[in-house]
Amino acid sequence: MKKKSHILSFILFSSFMLAGCSEGEKEFEKKTIRVEVTAEQSLVDKTIYVSSFHSQSGIGFQQHPLYEIESFSVESTNFERSFDYDPAGNTGLVVYAWVDNDDDGINCTMDSRNDTSGAAIDEGFPETNSTFIIELTENCVGPDWFYPVE
Repeated sequence: MKKKSHILSFILFSSFMLAGCSEGEKEFEKKTIRVEVTAEQSLVDKTIYVSSFHSQSGIGFQQHPLYEIESFSVESTNFERSFDYDPAGNTGLVVYAWVDNDDDGINCTMDSRNDTSGAAIDEGFPETNSTFIIELTENCVGPDWFYPVE
């Protein structure tokens, strides 16, 4: 009898500990952004690779820039995209794009340095939600080239 009560106590204690330490469901907000991509060269029949990031993520000493939300590719220079935005500890939005000028599926290699990229930044997102206009001007750079701006 005493052994059963110890086992039952252990099970109850473990259940309470697991329930107390587990996180609840994250609350996401569905957001839709409009993006326009421009470049000096023609973008007709080009694949444009796009990534969206929280400008800042984390709280206090854990805060860091460019926490990726999602990456995808498009065939159009004007598009809308919907995604789940997690407002808890996250601010702003950076939308980064690059075009694969040599059609190798890689943003620059040692042999090919002509893929162009750009980014649009909205520090006030999601309170502000303007059109993200991305001008592809820089060769062979990632999103950290454009943000944070110093």
